[in-house]
Amino acid sequence: MGYRKTIERKDGKRSGCQCRDCLLPPEGPPHDLRRLAVPIWHGRPLEELEGEVESMDYAKVFANGLESGLILANLRPEWARAFYLQLRAYYLTTHTAEDLQDWERSAGTVTRALPMQAIS
Repeated sequence: MGYRKTIERKDGKRSGCQCRDCLLPPEGPPHDLRRLAVPIWHGRPLEELEGEVESMDYAKVFANGLESGLILANLRPEWARAFYLQLRAYYLTTHTAEDLQDWERSAGTVTRALPMQAIS
């Protein structure tokens, strides 16, 4: 994705890229995912993560991974569902079913924090 990319024009000035992906609002999905979703899934405020370089790098990577996962889940929903079921089965070998309720709580909290409406 090309969020906030800039290009150098022939006159030497820099300009925002005009492709469709780059025209998303500057506070668009990647920013919202990092600001809202990462703290929900990690159980720590973003300000606390910002104090630790490794944690903040991880938070950015996590947000990018979540974004990629959403794209994949929409383009290949059957694959995403099958992968989720395999991942859940694997986790159940090392965790209890109650442990996985954290996933449900986090998913519910994210959907309340970032309400979406499908537009076609």
